[in-house]
Amino acid sequence: MFRLAASTALLALFTAPLARAEPPDLSGLVPILHEDFRDGLRRYDGRRGIWSTTPVRGKLMTNADQTVFLDHGLLGEEADAKMPPLHVVTDDGLSLRTLRVPEDVLPALRSHMERTGQGKAADRVQYASGEITTSQTWAQTYGYYEIRARVPRGRGRWPAFWLTFAGPGWPPEIDVMEAYGDGLDRSSGRDDTFNTAVFFDARDETFEPVHSVDIENPFAPDREGRTPTVKERGQGLVYNFHHRINAKEALGADIYAEVWTYAALWTPEDIRFYFGPDRAGLKEVFRTPTPPDAHGPMQVIANDQFTARGGWWSPRENAIDRVVTPENDFLIESITLMALPPDRLVDLGSDETPPETGGARIRDTGADDVIAPGAGFHVISLSDGADLLHLTRRHDNTVVEGFDADDRLTLDGWPFEDTADVISRLTQVGEDVWLSGGADPFWPTTVILRDTQVADLAAEQFTVRWSVARDVWATEAARPNRPRKSESGDSMTAQPDGDWMTDGGRAMRLEGGRMADRFTVSHPDTTIEEPASGGIDTLIATVPTRLPGNVEHGILRGTGHRLDGTDGDDRLEADGQDLTLAGGAGDDLYVISPEAERVTIVVDGAGGHGRLRGMGEGHVLHLPGTDADRRMEGSDGGTLITFGSGGSLFVEGLAPAELDPLLGRG
Repeated sequence: MFRLAASTALLALFTAPLARAEPPDLSGLVPILHEDFRDGLRRYDGRRGIWSTTPVRGKLMTNADQTVFLDHGLLGEEADAKMPPLHVVTDDGLSLRTLRVPEDVLPALRSHMERTGQGKAADRVQYASGEITTSQTWAQTYGYYEIRARVPRGRGRWPAFWLTFAGPGWPPEIDVMEAYGDGLDRSSGRDDTFNTAVFFDARDETFEPVHSVDIENPFAPDREGRTPTVKERGQGLVYNFHHRINAKEALGADIYAEVWTYAALWTPEDIRFYFGPDRAGLKEVFRTPTPPDAHGPMQVIANDQFTARGGWWSPRENAIDRVVTPENDFLIESITLMALPPDRLVDLGSDETPPETGGARIRDTGADDVIAPGAGFHVISLSDGADLLHLTRRHDNTVVEGFDADDRLTLDGWPFEDTADVISRLTQVGEDVWLSGGADPFWPTTVILRDTQVADLAAEQFTVRWSVARDVWATEAARPNRPRKSESGDSMTAQPDGDWMTDGGRAMRLEGGRMADRFTVSHPDTTIEEPASGGIDTLIATVPTRLPGNVEHGILRGTGHRLDGTDGDDRLEADGQDLTLAGGAGDDLYVISPEAERVTIVVDGAGGHGRLRGMGEGHVLHLPGTDADRRMEGSDGGTLITFGSGGSLFVEGLAPAELDPLLGRG
C-alpha cells in the first residue's frame, strides 16, 4: 500500500478543515489568464479566441439525460434566431443558462445529433445548457485554478468548474467545485453544498494499466475518506477522492445569492481545494495526494449542467419552470489560471542549452540568440538583441516574455498556411497576445506573447515551416465528407471546404479544392491534382509514389516503399518498415516515427536546408557527395551537416559520433 506521511497536527487541521487554514501561496506562479469577460466572450472559432462553447467534437449530450450543451452557430441561422442565448455577457460577468429548447428548434437539434452519432438520444432532448472550455486553446500540468461565481438554485441544477485530461481517454479529472441547487420550497438534501474531487484510474493515454491506484488520502477529514471510492466505468475501474462541503455551515455562505471564490492548487505532491469570499479570504476545505494518473496536461471547463430526468437529482415536475429560467443562471464573475513555473532555469549566458525534454525557464544572453526548446512547458525571457525562436508544435504551451519588433518566431508543424494566416489568428487577451493552434483532437497548443499588442506585431516576424493540417475528421463529428465522384467512377473532386478522398485500391484521378484536403492512395497509378492555393494538403500513401505538386505533407506507410519529394519545402514522414524518404532541392523535413523500422533517408542537398527528426539505430542516412565534401559539427540539440553545394541538414538528437555509424557509404 502506497501512503503519504501526515503529521498529527496536519490531520487535526483537516478534521475541522476551515478552522485555521490560510490562502494559497501563489508567489512565483506564472500568470496565464485572468478572464473577467469585460471584453465579451472570446469564443474560439477555429482561428481566434479562447473559449469553446460546446463539447469536444460537437457531441452535444454528455452526462445528463434530456439536456445538451448548445450555442449559437451550430444549428443554422433559422434555429439560432429562435433559440434563446445560453451565454450572455452582463455587467456582472458571464451568465451561463439552462433553458427549454423551443419546439421549432428541436428538428434542427435532432438532425445535428444524428450527424454526430447521437441520434438515438435525440428524441429525449428538451433542455440546453451553456458551457465554456479551453479544450482548443490551453491545457497545463499543475497550477492554480480559480472561479468566482454565483450558482443557480433548484434541484436538478449542477454547475461545475473542473479540469479534465487534454489527451485521449478519461480520467483523470479534478473537480474544483460541483455545486448543488437547493430545493426551493423544501430541502433537496444537498442545499448549500458543493463537491470537490479528483478522479483517477490505472490506465494511461494508451489505455494500458501503468499507474498505481493503491493509494490513501492521509488528509481526509474522516477515516472512511482515506481510501478512494471505486466505481466500474466501461471496461475498467475508476477511483476518486471526494469531499462535500456545506458552505453555509462552514462559512455562513449563501452560494445562491452571492458570488464566492472556489479554487484549487494542483502540484506534483498534492491537490488543495479552497473556498472563501475572495482570494485573500480563501480557506482550505479539502486536500488529496496527487494520484499517479494525474500528472499530465488538463483543460478547463465551466458548465451549467442540468439533470432533468433520471436518478436522484431530478427536479419536481411542478418546479421545473422555476428552475430553468434565464434569471436562475450560473454567473461567472471571473476565471483565473496560473501555472507552476518549470523547475529548471537555463541561462544561455552561461553556455547552458535548453533541454530536449522537460520544461524550463530560459533566459537569453542579451545578444542575438537562437532558441529552440524541446518538449515541455517553457517560459522564455528575452531582453536585448534580435532573437530567433524556433517552436516545434508538440503537446505543450509556451510563454514568451520580452518579444519585440527585433525578434522572430519560426513555427514548425503548426496548422498555419503562411504568415498571413498567423496574423489572422492573433488574439488580444488583456495585455498579452495568444496564438493558438487548436487541438487535433487532443493537446491544445498556444504561444502566449507577454505584454504585447496585436497591432505591434508584423508578418515578417513569423516564419511558417512544415505545416500539418488539423485532422478535422477527428475533431469535428459533424464534418461532412462528400467528394463528388465522376459518372465513370474513375475520378473524385473535393468540395470547396475540403475533403478526404481515397482511391479504394484502384487507379483514380483525385482533384483537390481550395481548402485543406487529405488523399489516401493505395494504387501506384493514382494521380492527384491540387491547386496552388489549396490549404495544407496531406498525402497518405501505402505504395511507392511521389509527392504531388502543391501537396505539402506526405506520409508513407506499409513495407518496402519509397516516397519522393518535390523541389519545394516538403514534410516527409515514414511510419512503417523498410521505407525510403527521398527529398528534393527545397528545405525538407524528414520525420521517422518511433514505431518505424529500417528507414532510409536520401538527401539531395543541392542547396536546401533540411531537418531530420527521429533518426536512430536501425535507420540509414544517405548524403550527397563524399565525406570530404561535407562537414559535421555538434550543435544545440543535434548535429549540423553542411555540404559543399551550400546546403545543410540538421539531425536532431544525435551527436556527430552517434550519427556517423548511421551514414550510408558506398
